[in-house]
Amino acid sequence: MTAIAVRFSREGEHVPIGRRGARLLRALLGRAGEVLTKSELLDVGWPGLAVEESNLSVQIAQLRKALGPSPEGGEWIITIPRVGYRFRPPAPEKAGATPPRNGERPSIAILPFAHLGPEPDRELFADGLVDDIINTLSKLSGLTVIAHNSSLFYKGRETDIREIARDLGVRYVLQGSLQKSGDRIRISVRLSDVERAAAIWAERYDRGLSDLFAIRDEIALRLATDMQVIFMQGEEARLQYYTTTTNVEAWACYVKGLATIFWPDRQTKPGEDMAIACRHWERALAHDPHSAALHAMLGFAHTWNARFGWWGDRKAYLASGTMHIEKALSIDPTNAEALVSSAIACLMEARFDEAVGKARRAVDLAPGAPKIATFAGYVFTATGLAQEAIAQIEKAIRLNPHFPQLYLSFLGNAYRLAGRMDEAIATLEEYSARMPGFGGRDLVIAYERSGRHDEAKDAAARLLKAVPDFTISGWIATQFRSDTTEFEADIAALRAAGLPD
Repeated sequence: MTAIAVRFSREGEHVPIGRRGARLLRALLGRAGEVLTKSELLDVGWPGLAVEESNLSVQIAQLRKALGPSPEGGEWIITIPRVGYRFRPPAPEKAGATPPRNGERPSIAILPFAHLGPEPDRELFADGLVDDIINTLSKLSGLTVIAHNSSLFYKGRETDIREIARDLGVRYVLQGSLQKSGDRIRISVRLSDVERAAAIWAERYDRGLSDLFAIRDEIALRLATDMQVIFMQGEEARLQYYTTTTNVEAWACYVKGLATIFWPDRQTKPGEDMAIACRHWERALAHDPHSAALHAMLGFAHTWNARFGWWGDRKAYLASGTMHIEKALSIDPTNAEALVSSAIACLMEARFDEAVGKARRAVDLAPGAPKIATFAGYVFTATGLAQEAIAQIEKAIRLNPHFPQLYLSFLGNAYRLAGRMDEAIATLEEYSARMPGFGGRDLVIAYERSGRHDEAKDAAARLLKAVPDFTISGWIATQFRSDTTEFEADIAALRAAGLPD
């Protein structure tokens, strides 16, 4: 790193990257290992000027050419799709876990545990174990933890962990396996510093099945302690365990519900998938009625259904969702899932200030949880805080590189309401292309309000082809916005594009 910094330290004197390129490189070097957003880099390279993102792409290409390939293979400057760029630090010469260099944020991915047995339920147990560990670590504010569905992208793939670490932008990787034999369970785990090609520690647990949760907690505590010792120096007292349930049957049902809606990208039938997940969580709650996490998940599901009216009376489901949320918070007032769900419920009742307060509290309690950040972003967008929403949703994408497509919807709408129309249109077009019929309403509005009337009408035609029963009044029923003037302008844009009332 030092050699690279010296080589480019004098405004590109030794390599023809120019003054602007040199400024960009210094910014990337100064925060090596972190993701810098496109907006941040545009401010560095073109301070005070409004320029197209293509200018940044050209400068990055020139920097890559000047730098040449990394000794470890691949580029020094890594593209983070739709977000920005990250400078990948070179591997140090010595092995062993040591404190990070200045500016490097500690990062870890927990890969799916291999299931060494024929029982399909054991595979869900392995996935649930990983999910709980990730949720525990996501409560550490100084640590970047890759989201579960991004790590699941590598499940069953023969991929070198160095490549995975490069793809996900992490330094540490935890690998594991789970095997059940009778009433015994064996779990093996290994934590590696990929950058230094060194194993930090490995452990094997061979115990009774009833000890599953104790093993989970031991692994989570060991990881959290190691990360704190190496990076955070004393934050261990702030760690709060994420405990879903101590009942094995309840936990199995909980995991099945998560697998239905959050792990795969299954948003083509969101109402049906959510209903299936709720049935799993209700069975889980029957086994453990005092689980804050289970009440929080049902509270979220019922509240989100109340927005769209998938299953029936919206008011009844909002009341049911609120009941579960309040129960979760009475058991655990720091449950971030319950707080962000409560924020959504407040939003639907036009209690906008209260919604913002609860969303911010949820983010503070779980700073590394992308789902919390994303739904908090949804609340911020609806309450006139689009820039705050963008910051949270872009953070969620950095934490979850293989993110659910819903993130694009929330991000595109936040861009639109922040007045960043080019970014909004690009994001919503991508969302609509990946999920036909989804995001089309916001895309029509973005085109129409940008004066691109022909493209708005074309987007409206595509929307009606994908969703023939779409009506503006039906859309209005799903929207909750504090800025009524802006909302009326959006409704007028839908009408101008020819969509039916």
